[in-house]
Amino acid sequence: MPLRQQIQVKDNKEGPRFALVLLSFAILIFNEELPGDPTRYTPLLLACETGKAESAQVLIEKGANLGIKTPASDSALHLAVQAGAAPITNLLLRKGMEVNLTNRADETPLHVAALHNKAALVSLLVNAGAKVNAVTKELVTPLHVASQRGNNEVAQELLHHKASVNAKDRQSKSPLHYASEKGDKTMVEMLLNANADPNAQDKEKRTPLHAAAERGHLSVVRVLLATKGRLGVKDMDGCTPMHYAAIKGNTEIVKLLLTSGKNKNIDDRNIWRKTALHIAAEYGHSDLINLLLSYGAAINALDNSKDTPLHCACKAGVFVVVARGRRAPVLQGIQTSLWRL
Repeated sequence: MPLRQQIQVKDNKEGPRFALVLLSFAILIFNEELPGDPTRYTPLLLACETGKAESAQVLIEKGANLGIKTPASDSALHLAVQAGAAPITNLLLRKGMEVNLTNRADETPLHVAALHNKAALVSLLVNAGAKVNAVTKELVTPLHVASQRGNNEVAQELLHHKASVNAKDRQSKSPLHYASEKGDKTMVEMLLNANADPNAQDKEKRTPLHAAAERGHLSVVRVLLATKGRLGVKDMDGCTPMHYAAIKGNTEIVKLLLTSGKNKNIDDRNIWRKTALHIAAEYGHSDLINLLLSYGAAINALDNSKDTPLHCACKAGVFVVVARGRRAPVLQGIQTSLWRL
């Protein structure tokens, strides 16, 4: 049986013994790529990737080089963590393997644990000296990864080990931005309970509330508002969370934003001086138009082009707004602007 196949089969009493016999006759293969193996892995790397603890132990005891990496620059420790192989991970650490080795993307084994939801290995790595706030080339921490992937148990472990909850990556996004984008209410609550800033702004000056409102995550919007997420924060385009909810025609989120802010942000303008009503009209969101008007949105507000919401609707070809005017009381208000065309 070829060594590759022997390592890949389930470990049993014969497995390590057979590997030992082969290795006794072919000592040089310890640190050589397996013949015909497209991954170009050494036997130890393969044993780590497949989580074969006894085979890995035999190889290490017989002198396998712990420093060899895969073509992607993953170490044996990266592979063992990805496989969730605690015995191999522990063995490698006991043999003195560097716990903060990075691969081509500057990911440490702790990043890999966060990515592949290996919560049981987080404490093992941190207690062995893993940097809980290690960053990749994109300044991504393990907590960013766990938050983006929705790996709640990993995030909980990282926070227990004092991971920086407000760390920002190269896009200036915090873990809370990613959890809010994903709509992961449990993760959002966990991060907020760990003192995440609900009003942190990314590179485009968007807050987690912008992200949740844009993607229609009502429950997350509610949680962020309950923890003093600010309604009127504007991004680089001058858009508030309400502008983004208006683009999607999300009446529930807009209503929640209106009631939470006592309507004071209803006529906020972006850099084109468009209100949420302008946007709702452009996209033909009739239900949202009705809602905004019922809350007192400025019907004749002018944008940079001197257009009212009705002008915007007509320019966008949303003629249904005008056509329904006489029969829909709220839309009759819009028709009063028709005489200005």
